[in-house]
Amino acid sequence: MTVITVSRQVGSHGGTIAARLAEEKGYQLFNKERFHREAEGFDGHFSREVEALTNESPPKLFEKLFHNHCVYGNIIAAMVYEAAAADHVVVVGRGGQFILEGLKCVLNVRVVSPVEERIRNYAGFKGIEIGMAGDIIKASDRERSSFIKYLHNRNIAETDVYDLTINTRVVSQDMAVRLIHDTAEEVNRLHPVTPEIKLEFRQMAICKRAELMLMMEMGESNAVKVSPCESGKVMLTGYLPTEGERVSAENIVRSVKGIHKVDNRIVVSQFPVRPWY
Repeated sequence: MTVITVSRQVGSHGGTIAARLAEEKGYQLFNKERFHREAEGFDGHFSREVEALTNESPPKLFEKLFHNHCVYGNIIAAMVYEAAAADHVVVVGRGGQFILEGLKCVLNVRVVSPVEERIRNYAGFKGIEIGMAGDIIKASDRERSSFIKYLHNRNIAETDVYDLTINTRVVSQDMAVRLIHDTAEEVNRLHPVTPEIKLEFRQMAICKRAELMLMMEMGESNAVKVSPCESGKVMLTGYLPTEGERVSAENIVRSVKGIHKVDNRIVVSQFPVRPWY
């Protein structure tokens, strides 16, 4: 079944719509809480990174916690690919629309509403004054935009990435759930998530986890890329300064669950090289 990503503005009811879609139509819901649970499977070295990412924290906090955006970019990508491999899922936030962009079996949805309406919705939901709700909404918009810009170097509002945009100013929650589900059914009819596609998603997730292990064991500046070849097999490319490090990189990757074979094409070079990312 189609993989659905939902990007939403705070106060647009996008989170509620995604949750209702999952509950009423039998999808697995990958929201903040689910991502946080899934992230517990990552090594403890990344616990602070995972905490910030699951909350879609702004870049200023990122800069305090991390040295390299590739670390937490790989954490998010691994979780999104693993979610997509589960099939029949709704992925909320985390920039999933950019990670899975261009795949015909993925339906990217954006839920929006005029800022004045979002402020009223949020004030009513939280039981706070309009002025305070306005400040929170505007700050949230800035933070989410910064999150996507920093993590994916993209604009969260760009229209080309979304297959379906819903404005809840006039579209009710019931109508939105039906519209997304019906569109997903048609996408699935034309472009089903095949076992081969699921396998590709799992392989991509494994590769991202392997790159995280390399960063943890060899430093974030190592210039090694892990690419999927076939089920259980990956290829290592890039540069390392010594043969010993080349062998170490292969052993680290072999230790990652789900990897059984490694095609090591790392080049040993004493010359400075630009990291692959």
